[in-house]
Parts: sequence; C-alpha cells; structure tokens
Amino acid sequence: MRNASNENRRRNPWKIAFISLIGLLVLLVAGMLLAVSLSSSASKTVDKQSTNSSQPISATINKAQLNQLSNYYLDRVQKGSTTKYHFEVADEGIVYGSIELLGSKVDYSLTFDPKVMSNGNIELHANKLALGKFPVPISFVLMYVKQNYKLPKWVQLIPKEKTIKLDIIHMNGDKGINYRARTISMKGQGKFAFDILLPQADKEN
Repeated sequence: MRNASNENRRRNPWKIAFISLIGLLVLLVAGMLLAVSLSSSASKTVDKQSTNSSQPISATINKAQLNQLSNYYLDRVQKGSTTKYHFEVADEGIVYGSIELLGSKVDYSLTFDPKVMSNGNIELHANKLALGKFPVPISFVLMYVKQNYKLPKWVQLIPKEKTIKLDIIHMNGDKGINYRARTISMKGQGKFAFDILLPQADKEN
C-alpha cells in the first residue's frame, strides 16, 4: 500500500504537467485570435455602419507577425510569473518551456499542425509531446485530460486521432466576438487569414 502511495505521488506532477500543457495550447490559440483581433483593430478603421450591420472584419498576417504578436501577448499575461512558456510557428506550431517537477526544472514541448475545417473552425493535430528527453504517448494524455480536466465548451479532444478541435465560430457565444478561419498555411513566410465576427447589434425599438 505504501509503495502504491509513493508511486502516485511521483506520477501526480507529471499528470499535472500534461494537463497544463494541453491547457496552455488552448489558451495560446485563444490568445493568438485575440492578438489577430487587436492587430486588425489597430490597422483598420471600422465605421459605425459596418459595426451595426455585423459585417466580418478580415485580418491576414504571416509567421513573423504572428510570432511577434504571440510574444507580445505572452509577455503581458506572464508578467510576474516564475513559470514561462513560449509559442512559435515555424514549419509546425510548437509550445515549449520548463516546469519544476520533483525539485528540478524539466523542459517540455508540444508540436502540432493546425488545419482549417470546412466550416471555418480549427483542428490541431498533435505530432509530438515530450517532457524532458522522454516522448509521451499523445493519445493517452488527451484521454486523461478529456476525462479529468474541464475544458471550455468550444474545445473538443479526440484522443484516438490525436486532435484538438476548436469551435472558434461559437467561442464567445452570441454576444461576444468570434472568429472564422479562412487560411492557415505554414509554408514559407506563412499565411493566417481570419474573419473577425462581430456580435449583431441589438435593434432599437
């Protein structure tokens, strides 16, 4: 019994790390969309007529711009935090950083390929998950997270396919700002095109 208890104590930090990593990925995508939204607001003037008619605002950025926006966003949200993580888009997306486990700092990384679904939502296919020098079975981790971690309603985990589906069209409900992906290309300089869906203005009586 004592051995089982000690084994659970050793495993718990690793489980927490796995859960945190998947949670970070979801938060980073949400942050990326926020960054795209902020970038579009800064570069375009949306007149009152277009806002009232709820016309989508288009925004297109490349890899360098996305990485710059991500760094800016992460610097803000991690200000004062002792645990730092990073997000970078190259030939694939990667989340990486280090966490403290059992008194030592351990590097982690998660690589994934994003894809635009036919309805404008996003699908993330996880390629590799590693904690330290050890690869981790992605399907097992996704299943564990799905069963034990409360994710937002717009996030769907499909462990067998090693995918995370993000319903960004309904991400913030009818009253919030939502998104529709048009293009996600990781080739060359990259191209990330989104429509920012403004909530429909209430009609005055």
